[in-house]
Amino acid sequence: MSELLKGSVSGHLRRLTIPSIGGMLAIMVFNLTDTWYVSRLGTEELAAMGFTFSVVMVVGTLSIGFSAGSASIITRALGAGNVGLARRAVSGGLVLTIAGTLVVSVAGYFSIDPLFSALGAKGRILDLVGEYMSVWFLGAVFSIMPPVSDSCLRAAGDVKRPMYVMCICAALNIVLDPILIFGFGPVPAMGLEGAAIATLIARSVGMVASLYFLHFSHRLIDWNVPSLGELARSWMEILRLGVPASLNQVLGPLAQGFYIRVAAGVGGAEAVAAMATGTRVEAFLFILAYGYGIALVPFVGQNYGARAMDRVRETRQITLRFAWLYAALTFLILLPLATPVSGLFSVEAEVVRQSSLYLIVASLGHVGLHSSTWLSQMLNVVGKPRPVMVISVVRVFFLIMPLCYLGAKFWGFAGLVAGIAIGNLVSGVHAYFVSRPHLGLGSELFSPGRRDLSRDKHAPKGSVR
Repeated sequence: MSELLKGSVSGHLRRLTIPSIGGMLAIMVFNLTDTWYVSRLGTEELAAMGFTFSVVMVVGTLSIGFSAGSASIITRALGAGNVGLARRAVSGGLVLTIAGTLVVSVAGYFSIDPLFSALGAKGRILDLVGEYMSVWFLGAVFSIMPPVSDSCLRAAGDVKRPMYVMCICAALNIVLDPILIFGFGPVPAMGLEGAAIATLIARSVGMVASLYFLHFSHRLIDWNVPSLGELARSWMEILRLGVPASLNQVLGPLAQGFYIRVAAGVGGAEAVAAMATGTRVEAFLFILAYGYGIALVPFVGQNYGARAMDRVRETRQITLRFAWLYAALTFLILLPLATPVSGLFSVEAEVVRQSSLYLIVASLGHVGLHSSTWLSQMLNVVGKPRPVMVISVVRVFFLIMPLCYLGAKFWGFAGLVAGIAIGNLVSGVHAYFVSRPHLGLGSELFSPGRRDLSRDKHAPKGSVR
């Protein structure tokens, strides 16, 4: 029996959350390292790096989808004691990641110039983008694979090793970036191309490490060659669960783009700068929220798979209470600190004022944002992607966007921010009611009307140690 199926629910969630926070911090350090060293090259190089971020993020949604789909199956299978299914889900997810990334990489490599020209890059900046992305696309599998393999480790309840892997990647990137970007000894300066190579080397080491742990520590890689039918069934189930997760990831930047556009219309450059500052500070404040969301996946999935519905319901109640507590603490912290923190990012009084307004008012809606996010993660891991899509689409298109637009039209920047807060609050209430029937005693291990893969007659039986 897995240790997650017994003992204190809140204790397990704390134990799973803390290493996840460490992993998130390592990812932030990794990305900031690239940005800082590239900024030393000059403004054009930094601008080129900025153009690459959006495309890398979109391609990165592949890893989010493959991770979410695989982890959902793995956690429930391990909870049910079906190790054979978990192994096939791991192997199927890894092969699907390689295949999907290769397709996207080939398409991306041969469309770098038209793609980034359409995004607005031109002249020397377009050439610099080509230097970076031509290398990145050739080795994209090394960037996309680690999040998927790390997710498989976490699905097994192992949250420490993924943290170690991410810390190693971040440390290696810190060492390699200056050497490959600026040159050192016999190593020539390679500029942006060097930054891409450093990223891929660091990620490839992380990939090898996480695959090593999956195989040698957990024995979760099935080396038997599956039939085409088995592989197709595995991929279809992963995609059924993963595609909505990827789409949800796209909705976040889409909503932020809408905020920025509305802000530009009501407050010009100062309002846009204030929004950018506010969202950066929020990203730091949400590190604990991200870590808790990661912790929910193995715990809820394994207990749901074991039919321990009392523990799933208790997790849901703890999650909702934590959303209130976390949001309240954030608000109390921001009341005295919003202005001085905003002043770290800008010296313009109007930008600081509007950024402070954003941080304080938007935090009033954080309880709804955390509730809808965490409940959506719980729904996805128990194999219910459709309610997740309903929650996300309603939140972005039917709540936040219209409320932001109307608020900005009548009350300017303050109305825009109030629209975000109210939209998030209502979204939390909506998610509460949508999630109730899917996280109760009437739920099935796998979606109704679909073949229950846990009863696959070809799956070897076993218990989770």
